Amino acid sequence: MSLPDKKLIFDICLIVFTFFGSVVSAQPKEYKLTGTLKMETGETFPYRIEFEEENGNIRGFSYTYPPPNETKSAIMGAVDAYEHKLSFKEMEIVTAHVVRTKAYMCLINASLVYDKSYKGVMLSGPVTNRQTDNIACTPGTVTFDNPEELQPLFEPRKQFDTFISMKKREPGEKRGGIKVAQVVQEPDPIPEQTSPDKITTGKGKMYYWETDSLVLEVWDGGNTDGDMITISYNGKEVLSKHRLNKVRKRIVLSVPAHSEHDLVIFADNEGADPPNTATLLLKDGSKRYNVVAYNKMKDSALITISRD
Repeated sequence: MSLPDKKLIFDICLIVFTFFGSVVSAQPKEYKLTGTLKMETGETFPYRIEFEEENGNIRGFSYTYPPPNETKSAIMGAVDAYEHKLSFKEMEIVTAHVVRTKAYMCLINASLVYDKSYKGVMLSGPVTNRQTDNIACTPGTVTFDNPEELQPLFEPRKQFDTFISMKKREPGEKRGGIKVAQVVQEPDPIPEQTSPDKITTGKGKMYYWETDSLVLEVWDGGNTDGDMITISYNGKEVLSKHRLNKVRKRIVLSVPAHSEHDLVIFADNEGADPPNTATLLLKDGSKRYNVVAYNKMKDSALITISRD
């Protein structure tokens, strides 16, 4: 084979490898979806997500409520163009403002399905709400219905008219003679524990005590948004204007026999994400009571400790 022929073959191979290399190592694509978040209370709020997609995985931010009172949260999830599905979780709040709603708003977990029919295009589905202390949050639905935003996400790569399925395959399984890379996904969440007792103004809780001491731990078990509380025990302040965070504040209180004792949790503010929410753990020897107190500003919740 002559030198020119070898060079021609080399050039052709270089073009082929460059082409496939550019497909495999495609840069992340940016998307923005605008729509609505409708809560079970009947309230509807503007909702949008802005994210980058790479190899089916997405990372970005969600925005709830109209400007300038948007709550911005970090999100991560996955898009399956073959199955026409999008799922994502709000991982943490980045910025927030005070917005009054009837719903109890928490970080959401969305599972949405893309539907294209004679009525138009729509990406919608239920969202569940959660906080780390398992408060019962208001459910709702998210809907995106702007075709110009949705079609590039679910009808891509028209130049090649090919979709790559992200369905799970066993490690080492081959497609077309090429080993399929194993996709690392977020592990399944740990099963939720029993829901805590929830108290607020007009809805307290009584516990029958056995030991002569009460070990109280208090912290922000949900979204750290600047909630501040004051706790009094039998009319005396034992914690004053304490700003809640993820570090547990520990207090030990005496529980004399043959009497009832009042533990009052007062909301000094409502933070950036109302209402004021405090997570408490009450220890009676080996017994544990998990409590969430939620109140509007200047309201309080009552726990009664009864020891015969």
